[in-house]
Amino acid sequence: MTKKDLSTIKVLPILESLTYINNHHSSVARFGDGEIDIITGKNIPYQTYDPELAAGLKKILQTPSSEELLVCLPDVFDKMERYNSNARFFWKGHFEQYRDFYEENCHSDWYGSTFISRPYIDLEDKSPADAYFAELKKMWQDRDLLIVEGVTSRSGVGNDLFANAKSISRIICPSHNAYDYYDDILSAIIKHQKNKLVLIMLGPTAKLLSYQLTLLGHQAIDLGHIDSEYEWYQMKATQKVKLNHKHTAESNYDYDITFLEDEAYDQEIIETIGVDLPKAEKNDDKSADKISIIIPVYNVKDYLTRCMESILKQTHDNFEVILVNDGSTDGSASLCQDFVAKDSRVRLIHQENAGPSAARNHALDHVSGDYITFIDSDDFVEETYLENLLVHLKETDSDISATNFSSFNEERKSFLFYHTKENYFKKVYSVQEWLDQEGNMKNNLHLAFVFSPLKLYKAELWEQVRFPVGRLREDDATIYKVYLRANQIAFTNSGPYYYSQRSEGLSRNGMLKDVSSMVSNAEERIALMVMLGYNPEKQIESYLGRLRKCQADALYSGQIALYKDLSAKVDLYDNYKKGN
Repeated sequence: MTKKDLSTIKVLPILESLTYINNHHSSVARFGDGEIDIITGKNIPYQTYDPELAAGLKKILQTPSSEELLVCLPDVFDKMERYNSNARFFWKGHFEQYRDFYEENCHSDWYGSTFISRPYIDLEDKSPADAYFAELKKMWQDRDLLIVEGVTSRSGVGNDLFANAKSISRIICPSHNAYDYYDDILSAIIKHQKNKLVLIMLGPTAKLLSYQLTLLGHQAIDLGHIDSEYEWYQMKATQKVKLNHKHTAESNYDYDITFLEDEAYDQEIIETIGVDLPKAEKNDDKSADKISIIIPVYNVKDYLTRCMESILKQTHDNFEVILVNDGSTDGSASLCQDFVAKDSRVRLIHQENAGPSAARNHALDHVSGDYITFIDSDDFVEETYLENLLVHLKETDSDISATNFSSFNEERKSFLFYHTKENYFKKVYSVQEWLDQEGNMKNNLHLAFVFSPLKLYKAELWEQVRFPVGRLREDDATIYKVYLRANQIAFTNSGPYYYSQRSEGLSRNGMLKDVSSMVSNAEERIALMVMLGYNPEKQIESYLGRLRKCQADALYSGQIALYKDLSAKVDLYDNYKKGN
């Protein structure tokens, strides 16, 4: 059989696929990247490679679609612009790896769209999702449903996805390696089917079950991650958000789920296979001290693994890492993808190169934690970093917990420790007291003050604060606005955050040249403090120091217009002091 070029593989769009299913009462078997991995001999997070499973999947993939069974492929062989940058990046890499596989194995005249179960989050324009979900729900309108799913899936729990069904019954199976129980699951479905529409959410195993049930004359829909898609659709999410009470698509290890009591769900379960049902908790505690860690990434392939490994071994392990690939060109993006695959707590956003401010802002729009912290991708932290910040914040009932840093020189591979047990201290600062540390050189407090990292913030402090895009010294221009929203700041003078000293650092490039920003940032801060009733005396002292330094730097660097502007301000102050 001759190869079929990728560009000639025809996949029906999502809506056409859904309409076809509804018109013909078709069964469905969907193929995505996980199934291709299994067929080619690889393990995936939810299913260990099994040669019989792989052979069965390959047989179905090579089966032409018909009114009885719609065989589906990802709808990404052309018109990729319909999907967002994350999806385009992923599928581009996937096809680079598996182009030959598709060309050798996909010879049918046409396929349905695998994305009937992914009709929202990856779309660039999400407005068609209304029509997609409306057509999807027609499948089970006034029908009896038999849902076959993993123990962590709980599809439809907490939403109205299946509200128009006549009835719902459930068979609960293992979330991992469901194929080990294939015969038992198939027998249970046949026993309970009784003219019901069978919806299957069991990864690669769902394809074989759907295929076999079709041969037996039943309609079975392999519907995968539809519940997560519907949750994101209802919350109008623009990026994937982890669900705390059930399985989330792409959260590959079902990490940190708190199952909530749901009497209706419990009554729908008619059989369990290979699992014990987890004990559910009452839905009375919405907070679990979850921390969102924001990390902009730009060309740090040599440093990112060190950073991420220090985070993933944190003693406080209830966190999400939001990596924002800022248009990296050195392979950092692929390394980010690797960490997403390894740990479900890691999320990834891709953006065209726009700088660290835009990257942080992008992440801030999608955090789900109770607290937020920033870590630069070339830096790293001690394993108790998060725990100690959180404990101090909660012990003192503060809105911000802060600490200090040590340095690591990349060229010499040596540490510089500024803080020892002799100068260790803890202190809770009022907002005024903390603002007064802005010019305090002792213990590097002036640097600890201005860095966005080194701190744990209550998430609500950032609701209306964002970093200025296209402006250097973005921390200096932003962080004081967050301080002004806080009740107090709990500080620990220790150095658990390791600052990377290197010439090409992500957030330090060109900052010494930007003397104008040093002045304008201080002026903005003083004006806001005065407006809010704070005493700006210490800030004015610091501002004058900046003004004189920048005056000298401007003259030295030949920025004469700037030098004259700064000189006018210095002279104005000096003349004022002489007159008083």
